[in-house]
Amino acid sequence: MTQFNAGRHPKQNHTDTTLDTSAFPKDMPRWLSVNQIHKMQRCRRETVVDAMLRGELPFEQRGRIRYARLSDVIAWEERRLRPDVEPVRGLIHPELEEFV
Repeated sequence: MTQFNAGRHPKQNHTDTTLDTSAFPKDMPRWLSVNQIHKMQRCRRETVVDAMLRGELPFEQRGRIRYARLSDVIAWEERRLRPDVEPVRGLIHPELEEFV
């Protein structure tokens, strides 16, 4: 192993907490737009945007378009489909707490 590759691939001993994305096609992008997510998840576009704004689905915004990682989308779907898990609540602005 060269000094350039030494820090790039650390050994991962925890296989139960990592998300296996090997079942997905290799040509599938790592970053998905809101449109791609809503088509893949078969849900409304507004549902995806609301999840992003509430903090349930991490995203990155480049210009006007929001993108989320494939692994985050899969994890969000797993959390969304499990009824026994309490949903993650986003942060509430102090000025808006009285309306909750």
